[in-house]
Amino acid sequence: MRSYTAPMRSFCMLLPVVLLGLGCETPVRPIVPGEGYTLILNETFSRQQALPDEFLTLNGEVTITGTPNRFAQLPAEPLEAHGLMFGPAMVDGLRVAARFQGEAKGRQAPSFGVGLNGISGYRLVVKPAEDKLLLLRNETTVAEAEYQWSPGQWTYLQLQLRPLPGLQWAVEGKAWADTQLEPTDWTLIWKEADKPLAGRPTVWGTPFSGQPIAVDDLRVWRID
Repeated sequence: MRSYTAPMRSFCMLLPVVLLGLGCETPVRPIVPGEGYTLILNETFSRQQALPDEFLTLNGEVTITGTPNRFAQLPAEPLEAHGLMFGPAMVDGLRVAARFQGEAKGRQAPSFGVGLNGISGYRLVVKPAEDKLLLLRNETTVAEAEYQWSPGQWTYLQLQLRPLPGLQWAVEGKAWADTQLEPTDWTLIWKEADKPLAGRPTVWGTPFSGQPIAVDDLRVWRID
């Protein structure tokens, strides 16, 4: 019987090169949380021509664009924070995720992030100009870590707020590029003693580079 082992091995070795030449890629997607989480919102904009009715625009005109992969686009101007509000308004027990893509212009780069508990709640923000990942509480930085952003790559962000015993709350966030695996542990953790106010999840972007900011794969989980 003729053996096809050698030809098949040669084909398998050649296949990645062929795919690379065709510009194919397999993006890393956020890992779905395991037990204890229930997905309550999953918006990829793949079938949308405009923002869903339940989304609220926060400053500027947010459009849906992209072919074949569609996404929401935060405007390039004016130079201020633009955002979207979506999902349920809750005090705690939520986890939000999204991915962002932006371009730099010289030394100028966009900042972007996800939020919980409304406009004055908590935000997890990537600040490329400072090489930082920040956790904000009502615009005040409460925790930070070093973070190296890569222009043009999708960056994933996840933020959650959960209650702790003794009238305390844990705010936890992490970020990673689409060329990386999702970190197992949270990068930033903040313990809150004051009861949070109810509010909806948000995404934000400030176009410091004068370029629009892409936002996609918005997900919200309830922490059971």
